[in-house]
Order: sequence, then C-alpha cells, then structure tokens
Amino acid sequence: LKFAVWTRNAMNSFVETARAAFEYCLSNFLYDQAIFYAERLVAESENEEHAVLLALAHYRAGDTGRARHLLQGLLSQGARYLLAKCCIVLGKYDEAEIALTGPQGTGAWEVPNGAAGYYLLGEVKEKRNQRDKAIECYSRSLEVSPVMWGAYERLSWLTLGTSAPRCAPRTFASAYFRQPDQGRSTPTHDNGRNFQPAVRSPAAARPKAWREVPDPHRKTGARERTQRQGQYRPGEGVAVTPKASRQPPGARTSPISGPRREDGVTLAGLLESLGAAVHALHSFDTATTLQELRTIPTHHYETGFVLDMVARCHFEATDYTKAEEAYAVCRRLEKESTRTTGLEYYSVCLWHLRKEVELGYLTHEVLQWDRLRPQTWCVVGNCFSLQKEHDTAIKFFKRAIQLDPSFTYAYTLCAHEYVANEKFDRAIAMYEHAISTDCRHYNAWFGLGNIYHRQEEYENAKYHFRKALEINPGNSVLRSYLGMVYQSLGHLDTALKEYAFALRADAQNGMALFQKACVLISLERWEEALEDLTKARKVAPKEACVYFQLGRVYWKLDRPKKAVLHYNIALDLNRDTKDHHTIRNHIEKVRITDLTEDTREDGLAIRPGPGNQPQAPQFSSFLV
Repeated sequence: LKFAVWTRNAMNSFVETARAAFEYCLSNFLYDQAIFYAERLVAESENEEHAVLLALAHYRAGDTGRARHLLQGLLSQGARYLLAKCCIVLGKYDEAEIALTGPQGTGAWEVPNGAAGYYLLGEVKEKRNQRDKAIECYSRSLEVSPVMWGAYERLSWLTLGTSAPRCAPRTFASAYFRQPDQGRSTPTHDNGRNFQPAVRSPAAARPKAWREVPDPHRKTGARERTQRQGQYRPGEGVAVTPKASRQPPGARTSPISGPRREDGVTLAGLLESLGAAVHALHSFDTATTLQELRTIPTHHYETGFVLDMVARCHFEATDYTKAEEAYAVCRRLEKESTRTTGLEYYSVCLWHLRKEVELGYLTHEVLQWDRLRPQTWCVVGNCFSLQKEHDTAIKFFKRAIQLDPSFTYAYTLCAHEYVANEKFDRAIAMYEHAISTDCRHYNAWFGLGNIYHRQEEYENAKYHFRKALEINPGNSVLRSYLGMVYQSLGHLDTALKEYAFALRADAQNGMALFQKACVLISLERWEEALEDLTKARKVAPKEACVYFQLGRVYWKLDRPKKAVLHYNIALDLNRDTKDHHTIRNHIEKVRITDLTEDTREDGLAIRPGPGNQPQAPQFSSFLV
C-alpha cells in the first residue's frame, strides 16, 4: 500500500511538472518543445485531456493534419472545438459540422464553447452556402456573448442579402450592443485551456464587457491629452497640424471629425458606433458610415481598422483621390505601416489614378512584408495590369486565389484581366466563381453585365446590372451602365431617368453626362445636350468623343465655326486611326454645307439626317 501511494505521488509530481513545462513552452511560442512535453504527458498518463494538449501543440505548430488525426474520436468540448478548427483549415466542412453538432449534423450534441462554437458553426454553414442557417448561428453567438465582433460583421453582411426588411444602421447595431439581455454570458477560460461560456445569474444586469471603463488617454482635471501631429480630416484628404482651441471641460477638438467628448468610453458604446458604421458600409451607405465614425473617440479613430473604413467609403463613392489619401494616412501610422488588410482596394485606387510609380513602390514594399497573404498578390497583379501586362497579372491574381480560395475580389480582378484580353468565356467563369463565393459581391455582377453588354446581349446585361444595383443601389457607375443598356434597347426615356439618378449620386460622373447628352441628341434636344456636354468636357477634358459630339450639336445649332473647332480638337485628341476618317467626313460636311449655303439658289441646305450619322466614338469605360 505504501508503495502504491508513493508511486501515485511520484506520477502526480511528474504530470504536474511536465504540464507546467508544456504550458510555459506553449505560452512562449516554443511549439516543438511543447509537442515534446505533451508526448511525455501522453506516455506517462494516456487520457483525453493529454491527447487534446498534444493536438493543440501540433495545431499551434501548423501541423493541422496531425492535430486532426489525434482528435478523432474524442468527445470532450475542447476536443470537438479544436477538431472543428482543424477541419475548417483543411476545408473539411462536413466533418467540422459533425464535430460541432453531432453525427450527421443531427444536433445531438451541445455546440462546444458557447459563443465561439456557434461562430465556428456559422462559418461552416456559410462555407457550405447555407446562408440562412449561418445567420441563425451568428445571431445565436451574439446572444450568448455580445463581444463576438466577427459574428456581428458576418451577420450584418449576410442579413443584407436576405429579403428581410432593412433597418437603420444604428438600430441594427443597438439590437446587439446597447443593452444586452439578462443572462447573457461572456467568454471565460479555465487555465487557458478550454473556453466555456460563463453562466451569469439574473442579478448580473450587464456582462463585465459592458461595464463602463475610464478612458486611459484622458487625465483627470482640465488638462487634455496632447494631440497628435499630422492627423487626417475626413472629407478633405489632407494632413493637418492641430491648433490650440478653447473648449468646454471634457471636450476636445479633433482635426479628424470636429469636437469630441473625451469623458470616457464604454466597450458597449464603442461597439455600437462601430457596428452602426460597419452595417452602413455593408449597405454601401458611405455618408452614414462616415457620420457614424465621427462619433467615436479620436484615439480609436486613429487606428488601421477605422481609417481603412474611411478609405473604403471614398473608394465605394468612386472618389479615388480621397481614398488614396486616406489609405496613405493609414499606412503612415507607424503601427499600421505593414498592414495588408485593404491593400487590394488601395492598389485599385492607384490603378484608376494611373499612378505607376506609387503602385510600383507599394508592390516592392508588400513583397518584403508578407508573401503569404492574398492582398499582396492582388497588389502585384494590379501593378502589372497597369503596365498592360495582362497575362502576368492573371498569374498573380491566381496566386492570391491559391493562397485563399475564399478571397472573392481576387476572382473579380482576374476576370477583369481576361476581359482586357477579350477572353470572355474565362472571364465569365471567374465572375461566376466570385458570385458563388459571395453572392453580394456586386463587382462580379457588374463584370458579367459589362461582358453581355459588349456582346450586345442586352437583356442579360440588364439582368446582371440590376442585380448589382440591388446590392449597391447608390452606385453612380452602375446606374450609368444600366442606362446604356436601356439606350441600346431603345428605351430612351428610361435611359434618361437612369442617367439622372446617376448624376444625383455623383454630379462629376463624366460617362453619365456624355451618354445622357447622346440620348438628348437622338431626341433632337440640342440645347439640353449642349449643357451636359459642356459639363462632361470639364470633367474629361481629353476625351475626343466629347468634342466630337459637341461639334455635332453646334452644327445642328447653326454654329459652324464652333462645330469645326470642336471637330478639329477631337481629331487632335483621337488616337484611333479608324475614327479619323469619321471625324474628317464631318468636317468636310460642315464646309460643304457652308459653301452650299453661300451659293445656293433654292434655299436648301445639304445636311444628312440623324439616322445617317456614323457611330460616334465611345466614352472611356470605368471599371468597378
């Protein structure tokens, strides 16, 4: 009996020491040594707990397949949760769902780890295109614990893709972050191993996460924290140096968004404001997004996450200059200088602005930071696309897809390159793959509509443009393309309405101004056409087709000198030799008409009718 007690005490001492060594190595990222000590634990006392520790060490070391193998058949919540994580990484979504819910997805088991488990299950459902069930899982995750920010982001995005009635962004966010219901739980942990939902009594009015905490950046008294230099003011796109100003106690003037209260911030209040901004951005309501972001404290505003949202708002509004400035400010922050999130949009901004040097420099930088992120290769692909090396760009976009098959934008960018090479079949396949990955990716719907429009399949084009507008109804470029489809179908009044809507969204949309003027010319409303073409000339002063149409309008208004002047400008700007003949013919017709009017005896002028006019050059297209 004494020997047995001594043996048991010795074994307990060994297990405790080895366990302490394992946890020390794991917490200090020494995963190979953690595996070594986990194996010692399994050899000394083989049980499920030690098997999970060994699998955890392999998972942290990146050996996901080995971790999955070790977890097979284990039934504890920690084991099932870790198995689901491994299966998601390996793309085995069926097996992940079984690990979370029970055999064949029967739901016989309780979802492990509470809110985190429901979040994982939502990811699995989303990957399997069961979006309604994913919404239920994300919603349940937030009910269990309102600090599941990732669940809120996905819930916000997916909810907007359903037929459910939409509500204001602030209302949507308040439902999850303002006053959590009684009995909600926050994630707690047991010795850093198995996360479980904490059961809260009804006496606890709010989770700890929502208890008010003081602002660590604000000192007591009237003295305010010194403002940072070179801050960004949204909507102006410039870096400014803050000036001293006199404000009431507890307030400060921010060069970012005007006066702010700095009395303190609660986590619930901050998440509510950020949640409202995120939901507005998911609705592509960029004005509301910027308005909501102005309500958060300055030290939270000056972070990569928020500045990336500001830049994205300008990007979605097709204001690429301000978007570039916002992205540049974000990257100038020392702690965000190597941030890869959002770089795919930043590089597209530089592509639209034709900034080859800046895009080349950004490519050089990101290749030094991280070559295992899909955003890196999207930047490289956009750089080569700007150089008209479309085949090379396609290779890099495919590399981004290889690194992350769920990275939707890479499919769309790759499809754009196929369109540039006029390989429409491959482009259609890429656009469709993007839509299957994310059905709310309006860029892919636009791409399909653009292809069908170029192929003169106008009904198909109209369907896809309208699908894109269901997702992003305020996009001026999409409205313009839909107007072009109606124009091609002969529905000129409807086309004019679409162009008017596009111009209300963006008064500087040169394509909408030009196409609207073309419709007005077809309707022989010359004065209105002249007004829109004059505006289009200010927006796009180097577009030959604008001057060509101005020449036509001036000729119809019996102003031949103006007509010849604009025809000649169009001839100088036009780089396509096949259009030179068309423009020269119009110049000659004006001259012949003037000569005939000077020498005519019967009072008749020689002018071709509107139906005999050659096709005018097309306004430069805009990629979304």
